[in-house]
Amino acid sequence: MADRKEDLKTSQSRQALLLVVVLLLLSSALVKFAFSQEQSNTFLPIVFKPEPTPTPTPTPTPTPPPTPGPSMVEFRGLWVTRFDWTLASHDKSPAKIDEIINNAAYAGFNAILFQVRGTADAYYNSKIEPWADRLTGTLGQNPGWDPLAYMISQAHAKNIQVHAYLNIYPVWTGCGAPPDGTTPRHLYYLVRDYHGTTNGKLNGLQWYSNGQVACSSYQRTTPASIFVDDHLLKVDDQTPGVDSVLDDLVTNYDLDGIHLDHIRYESGTSYDPVSDYYFNGQNTYTRDDWQRRQVNGTVSKFYDQIQKLDKSLWLSAAVWPIYKNYWGWPTSYAGYSTYYQDSKEWIGQGYIDSIFPMIYPATFNCPDNSFWTQSRWQTLVADFNSGRAGRFVIPGIGTGYCSFDEIATRINMARAIGTAGHALFSYSGLLSHNYFDDLANGPYAVPATVPDITWH
Repeated sequence: MADRKEDLKTSQSRQALLLVVVLLLLSSALVKFAFSQEQSNTFLPIVFKPEPTPTPTPTPTPTPPPTPGPSMVEFRGLWVTRFDWTLASHDKSPAKIDEIINNAAYAGFNAILFQVRGTADAYYNSKIEPWADRLTGTLGQNPGWDPLAYMISQAHAKNIQVHAYLNIYPVWTGCGAPPDGTTPRHLYYLVRDYHGTTNGKLNGLQWYSNGQVACSSYQRTTPASIFVDDHLLKVDDQTPGVDSVLDDLVTNYDLDGIHLDHIRYESGTSYDPVSDYYFNGQNTYTRDDWQRRQVNGTVSKFYDQIQKLDKSLWLSAAVWPIYKNYWGWPTSYAGYSTYYQDSKEWIGQGYIDSIFPMIYPATFNCPDNSFWTQSRWQTLVADFNSGRAGRFVIPGIGTGYCSFDEIATRINMARAIGTAGHALFSYSGLLSHNYFDDLANGPYAVPATVPDITWH
C-alpha cells in the first residue's frame, strides 16, 4: 500500500511537472505572438519626396534633439524687415540698428536677414536705385548715413552674419506711380520707357487676364522681362564699374549672403504684353510651365552671377510655405501652381543654396489658433527637407505667438527633422513679446555657428 502511494505521488509529481512545462511553452508562445503583433503594428516614420499626386508626406514623430555639446552648428536667422525699424521717425537711426544687434546677439542669433530693397528702392547707398522714401519721407533723398554699412559693421563685431534681403519683383506699393526725377531714376519709369505702355498701362508689369495691372498689394514687374533681369543682376565682365543691383551690393559691401523674397508671380497673372509676346513665340511649354521657367531662370541667373562675384556668399530665398497641397488642406494657394514658384526645382537642381519656407501666419491672435498648426508646420518642413538634395532647408517660424512654447516647439521639431537651422519672422514680434530672454535661456542656451556651404 505504501509503495502504491509512493508510485501515485511520483505519478502526480510527473503530471504536475509536465503541466508546468506545457504552461511555460504556452506562455512563451503567447508572448511571441503578442510581440509579433506589436511589431506588425509599429512603424518608423519615413520622410520621402512626394510624387506629384495628392499623397501626403507622413509626418515624423518628433524626437528630442541630441544633447548639445559646447557649441552647435545651426543657422539661427532673424528677419529684419524695413517695417521693423522705420515705423517711427526716431527709429530710423544707427541707435535702432544697435538695439537690433544687441538683442539678436544676446538671444543667440548668428545671422540677420536685413531688408535692403522693398519696391525698387534702396536702404543702402545704391548707384542703381534711389534711396527709399521710408527713410526721409522723400524718395531719393539721402538720409545722411548708410543703414546697411552700419548694420554690417555692428553685426560682424558680434560674429553675426548679414544677408542682404531683397524684394525682387515688387516695383511700387499700391496702384499709383512713384515720384519721377530721382537720381538714380526709379525702375518703374525705366520699365515704362523700355517696354512701353498700352492704354496707359505699363507693358512690363504683371497683368491679370482681364487686361488690368495687378496692384492689390504691389505692382510687380513681369518675370518675362530680360531688361528687369539685367537691372537686377547683370554682371558685365568687360566693362568696369557697377552694372546691376547685385553687382552694386556685392562689390561695395562685406555681405555674407543674398536673400530673395517676392520672387514669384502674383496670383492670377501674368497676361501682360511682354509675357504674351514671348510665350506665343514658343510652342514647347504650357503657360503654367513657361511661367515657372521665367522665375527659375531669374534664380539661376542670380546663382551664376554670385559665383562670378564672390563664391563665399549664400544665395537663399523665402518661399511659399506650401509647395503643393498633397494633403487636401482647406487652402487653394500653393507655391507651384498659384505663384509659379518651383522652389523644389531650385534646390533640387542646385541653383540656390538654401530655401526658407515661410510657415507662419500673416497675423497672430490669442489664443493661437491659426491655420499654421504645429502639426502642419512639421509636415511641411519634413516635405521640403526630404527633397533638399544636399542643400539647406531653413524653415521660417513666426514670432508673434502668445506663448513662447509655440516657437520653442517648432525649433525642436526642426532639429528633430534634421534641417540646417531655422529663421524667425520677424524682429518686431520678438521685441513686442520680449522673447529674447526666452531664446537665450532656452533653445539658444548653447551657442551655434552657421553651417558651411561646401559645394561652392
